[in-house]
Amino acid sequence: MGDIEFLIAVLFAAAVLVRLADLIAIPYPIVLVVGGVAIGFIPGLPAIELEPEAVFLIFLPPLLHSSAFNASPQELRAAAAQLVSLTFALVLVTMGAVAVVSHAVIDGLSWPAAFVLGAILGPTDPVSAAAAFSRMGVPERVALAVEGEAMLNDAAALVAYKVAVTATVAGTFALSSAIGDFAISASVGVAVGLAVGWLGVRVQRRLADVPLAIFLTVLFAYGAYIGAEQLGASGVLATVTAGVWFGWHAHEMFDADTRLTGLSFWQVLVFGLNATLFVLLGLQFSGVYDGVRTTGATGALLADVVIVSLVVIVVRLIWQAVPPLLGRVHPSLGRADTGADWRERFVVGWSGMRGAISLAAALALPQLLDDGTPFAERDVLIFVTVGVIAITLVGQGLTLRALMKALGLHGEREWSPDEAIARLEAAQAALDRLDELEREERITEERLRRMRELYRARFRRCMAVIGSDGEQARAVTREPAAAYGDLRRELIGVERDAILALRNEGRLKPDVMRDIQRDLDLEEARLPA
Repeated sequence: MGDIEFLIAVLFAAAVLVRLADLIAIPYPIVLVVGGVAIGFIPGLPAIELEPEAVFLIFLPPLLHSSAFNASPQELRAAAAQLVSLTFALVLVTMGAVAVVSHAVIDGLSWPAAFVLGAILGPTDPVSAAAAFSRMGVPERVALAVEGEAMLNDAAALVAYKVAVTATVAGTFALSSAIGDFAISASVGVAVGLAVGWLGVRVQRRLADVPLAIFLTVLFAYGAYIGAEQLGASGVLATVTAGVWFGWHAHEMFDADTRLTGLSFWQVLVFGLNATLFVLLGLQFSGVYDGVRTTGATGALLADVVIVSLVVIVVRLIWQAVPPLLGRVHPSLGRADTGADWRERFVVGWSGMRGAISLAAALALPQLLDDGTPFAERDVLIFVTVGVIAITLVGQGLTLRALMKALGLHGEREWSPDEAIARLEAAQAALDRLDELEREERITEERLRRMRELYRARFRRCMAVIGSDGEQARAVTREPAAAYGDLRRELIGVERDAILALRNEGRLKPDVMRDIQRDLDLEEARLPA
C-alpha cells in the first residue's frame, strides 16, 4: 500500500471514529486523539512525515481564517479587556509557568526549548468545548470568552512560538530585538490582512460563479498567510485580520446560495483538517515514542507530562480569579472578569483544552539547528505536547458537560430575548413594506393575506419569547418557508436590511445575526430562480 492509499485509509478510519464519538456522545477530538495514537502503534504501517514548514502552511491558514470569519469587531471590542486577559496575559503567564516547571522537571531541557514548549501549549482549542456547549448550552458570556479566546490566543501564542523557536535554532536571544521584531511583524501582518480583505471583498462582489467564489475564499486565506510570511511578518495575524474582514462584509460579497454553500464547505474543510492533524498525531507519535524510549527515561517523562498538564490546567483556573480580585482595587480592572460568578469563571477555566494548533506547532518544529546539528529536544517537546493534549482533551473534555450540569449552567431558550427582538423588528419591517405594496396595488389580496399571516405568526412568537411565555413560544409552530417568487425575495431583502442595520448600530450580536440571516438565506435558496 502506498502512502497516499494509506493516508486515505486512515482518514476513513477517522470518519469511523467520529461516528463512534457521536454514538457515545463524546466530543470527536477526544476519540480521534485516542484512536490516532492507537493507529500509530499498529506494526508495519508506513512512516508519513511532513516538512515542518508544510504543517503550518497547510493547516494554519484555513483553521485560523474559519475562526476569524465568525468573529465580530464589535463583539471583540466590547469584550476587549476580557479577551486581552485571556489571549495575551494568560498566554504569557502560561508560557512562563510551563517553561519554569518543564526546565526544572524534564531532564536536560534547555531554557530556550522550555520556552518553546510554553509557547506551544499556550493556545487553547475550542473544538471540544464548543461540542459540549452545543449539546447543553452555556451563558453567552462564557461562550464568547472561550471561543473568542481560542481565535485570538492562536495569534499571540504562535507569534511567541516563532520568537522562541528562532532563539532556540539560532542559539541566541535578545529581548529588545525580540520586542521590536514582534511589533514590526504584528503591524505588517495586520496591514497585509487588511489589504487582502479589502481586495478580496471587491473581487468577490463581481463573481456570480458559486464554486469559484468559494474556492477563492480558500485562496485568500492562504494568500494572506503566505504574503505576510514572504514579507517577514506574522502570517497568523494576517490570516486572522483578513478572516475578520471577510466575515464582517460577507453580506456584501455573497448571495444567499453562496453563503449557504460556503458555510457547508468550510465546515467540512475545517473538520477534515482537524481530523487529519489528529491522524498525523497518531502516525508520528509512535516514532517519537521510540526515540524517547531509547533514552531509558520514558517513565520519568510520562510523569513530567502529568506535571506539565497540571501546570497548564491550574494556572488557567487560578487566572480566572485574578480579574475580580483586581477589580476590588480598581473597578476598571474588573472588566477583564470572565464570568458573572465563580461558576462561570470555573467553566471558562476548565474549557482550556489543548488541541489542533498546539499539535501543528509541535509537528512544525525544525529537525536541525542553524549550525546543522540535530534538534535533539524535538522528540521530547512533541512527546510532552501530545501528552498534554491527550490529558486535557480526555480529562477536561469528558468532564466539561457533567461539570456544567453540576453547576447548573444552562444555555438560553431556543430564542433569546435579543434574538426575538431582532426577529420582531425584521418582521415589522416586512409588514411595513407589505402595507406600502398594498397602497401601491402591486400585490393581490390573497398573496397579501398569506404574507401577513406568515409575518404575524413570527411576530406572535417573538412577543411570546420577549414576554417570557415559554409554553406559548413553543406552541407557536415554525412556519414553512413560502416560495412566492420575486415578492418573497423583496421581503427577505427588507428583513435582511433591517438585521444588518441592527448589527451595524451595535444592537444585535453577530452570532444572533448569523442565525437569523441563515434562516433568511435558507428561505431565499428554496425560491425558484
